[in-house]
Amino acid sequence: MQNDTTARQGRLFLALFISLAAWMGINYFFFPQKPEVPKTQVTPVTADPKKEANQESVKEAAKNKELPSADAQTKSVAVDAKDIKTYHIKTDSFLVSFSSLGGRITEYYIRNHKEADGSDFIIAKDPKFEINFDGQTEHAVELSRFEGFDFNIIEDKDGIPYSRYNKINFVSSYDDASKTITFEAPSLDGKYLIQKKFQFFPTENYFKFNLTLKNLSKETVTLASSSSEAFFRSFGSLGPVLKGKEDFSDRDIAHYFRYYYLDGSFKDHVDGTTTIGFFDNINPFGSNEQKDERFEIKKGINERVDFVGTGSRYFIAVLDPLTHKPAGVLLDNRKGNETGVLLAYDDWKLAPGESLNLDYAAYVGVRELDGTAFRDSKFDPIINKESPFSGLSDSLNKSFNQGITTPLRNAIIWILKKIYLVIPSYGWAIVIFAILFKLAFYPLNKKQAESMKKMQELSPQIKALNEKYADDPKLKQEKTIELYKKNGTNPMSGCLPMVIQIPIFIALYTAFSDTVDLWNSPFLWIKDLSEPDTVFTTPKLVFIGALSINILPLIMVATQVVQSKMTTVSTDPNQKMMMYMMPFIMLYFFWSMPAGVTMYWTMQNILSIAQQFYTNKFGKKNESGPKSANQLNESSNGAIPKKGFRDKPKRKK
Repeated sequence: MQNDTTARQGRLFLALFISLAAWMGINYFFFPQKPEVPKTQVTPVTADPKKEANQESVKEAAKNKELPSADAQTKSVAVDAKDIKTYHIKTDSFLVSFSSLGGRITEYYIRNHKEADGSDFIIAKDPKFEINFDGQTEHAVELSRFEGFDFNIIEDKDGIPYSRYNKINFVSSYDDASKTITFEAPSLDGKYLIQKKFQFFPTENYFKFNLTLKNLSKETVTLASSSSEAFFRSFGSLGPVLKGKEDFSDRDIAHYFRYYYLDGSFKDHVDGTTTIGFFDNINPFGSNEQKDERFEIKKGINERVDFVGTGSRYFIAVLDPLTHKPAGVLLDNRKGNETGVLLAYDDWKLAPGESLNLDYAAYVGVRELDGTAFRDSKFDPIINKESPFSGLSDSLNKSFNQGITTPLRNAIIWILKKIYLVIPSYGWAIVIFAILFKLAFYPLNKKQAESMKKMQELSPQIKALNEKYADDPKLKQEKTIELYKKNGTNPMSGCLPMVIQIPIFIALYTAFSDTVDLWNSPFLWIKDLSEPDTVFTTPKLVFIGALSINILPLIMVATQVVQSKMTTVSTDPNQKMMMYMMPFIMLYFFWSMPAGVTMYWTMQNILSIAQQFYTNKFGKKNESGPKSANQLNESSNGAIPKKGFRDKPKRKK
């Protein structure tokens, strides 16, 4: 039987590593199969051209309540392309296209631009992101998956995700001075007028959206009630999607999510999956009422909806109702859904001629705290109470969905960017950061290396104790502890640096995995630091399909083996087996990791090997020096007494 204390040390190391590895590998498990989204054909239609001679006459007809209903419009002939008005807006950070058909955003690009500090933010590094926008060449990434963003009312859940208003050719106008686009159309039943306004600000990553509903009838109109909600859809699933969905892995699927902040609580779900959990299907009252599980309405008990949105690996889209907070949200639970989160209203009631005015703040951009900061202080509602964004949620930062280590993550990204300003290569920035990180934790790492060295020096004595007291575990443990105390060492002291650094490792993983700065950043043979460093892909193999050949994980595992051999002192065969298996476990977890993460871990291994080598060669040796079993037996106060006649086994009579 081997040393119990050493075994516990090994189990602790294993538990700590598995905790970290499990967190990093969570994206690989527990997600459903890749979604298949049915495409719905939308036939564009418009009002009778004879009744729509020009925009001004239509506006006048709307004022006089003579505008034909949307139902009438949808039964009309298909719209002629020349009747559809398109608009293009450019800001410092974005390129946005609109269409009067649906009165909606059709394309939303984030472009290369200047940061608030004057530095360049290059998002479109790859040549494939060069586009022609409004007759000019731009470098930008499209974020709506080329599906656009609706910002339309949905009165019938069965029509989700497509609003019937997407078929309506809205009356439209554009004010260049305020960068405001206005769309108007009657409701489906013709009882009220819908007016939508999109306002953009040249320096900001936010835009304003206003929805006005005006009763055109002579009767009170109930548009939404607790028994018949009305829904509003803004953002669908966010992009970019740069490969076919048939090639999506579980990790790819996990990068796209939807979320909402309701009743003071943040909830998020992976796109394309149901939001209904196990306990949601348990009815303690035994009701036999059939529930439509395709859709789910969530309403707050104490608070209403704060904000909703969708996100991807590097970007988020947020809609924050500034006035008239919604009662709840509508979630699409159908497999493969790309609906996003819809706002649910249950209190829309208009008297004759009355209008309902709803203001929203919308943010589309990078999934970073810097992105949501206002460039011009006059728009910041914290500084200027008269800001058009007054009422913006204080909890908007929760939409980043980056975990409890977000402050640490943001600090790491800040340091990485500062290094990049000096050395414009994120590959070298990671190498330098790994060195700086090692230096920052040098005292802890030094203590760990010295502990490993002492344990190696005591290895012969521990082995002798294991042999001598193999049949008496309790006494063996007492003698082992006595040996540790005498030599001033503690095997658990080597674990302390690892325990302290676990939250930092998690933050580092998040930083190097999901920061947009590493996206499409090459280094040496690595084409993209945000993806595995695949150098070759095999043809499709039986059962396993195509296999990617990655170099960095192999280098990382080789350094892990060397480090293990330098620090492992246990003679426990179980721990030795674990030492041999650990490289394969690491190889599995890191095979599909972003190259930036694997490169950082590899650098840490190399630096740890160098530090351990230096400590072993030049560090202070144990004054007593390692003793063999015979030396211990001869020592007057050794841990192991000499064997005498009393230790000889008795003969059976």
